[in-house]
Amino acid sequence: MKTLVLWLDDRVREIEYHALWLLLAAIFVILTATVFFRYVLGSPITWTEEFLTMLFTWMVFIGASSALSTHQHIRIDIVLRLLPPRYELAASIVAVLTCLAVFWVTIHYGLKYARTTWGDLTPMMGVTFGFYTLALPVTSICAALHVIRACVDDGVRTALMSTIEAQAGEGDEA
Repeated sequence: MKTLVLWLDDRVREIEYHALWLLLAAIFVILTATVFFRYVLGSPITWTEEFLTMLFTWMVFIGASSALSTHQHIRIDIVLRLLPPRYELAASIVAVLTCLAVFWVTIHYGLKYARTTWGDLTPMMGVTFGFYTLALPVTSICAALHVIRACVDDGVRTALMSTIEAQAGEGDEA
């Protein structure tokens, strides 16, 4: 099971990495073309705002999941600092379970919302709004996988630890 989780998470990380670069490049090219057509040629491209919004929505959600996979997120740890060290494991388990519960809720209701918006079309491009709304449940699945992998790889205590915390901990040990 551990091997499957690690393999699957590695594939998701690769997809996220390449998707983020492709989305960033597409946003840059389309935005540059939009400005050129509007201000140089005087003939704006009408569908670009909708398309850029869709690309940006996906980029933000994929970026959030990717940041979680590499521990590049913030963590509010004031409760952990106030608790005696003997409760650290229990608090970490509660944090991981809470995180996974939030992802389950966003997956469940995100899919319900995507189903309700699937028949609605964007005014300019005529594509389904479902493409916008699928970003939340799809990337929540990815983020939940990253949390599970962190638990399997590093243990529950450090699963949600940010890189800055890990570096600070290494400095404390030295």
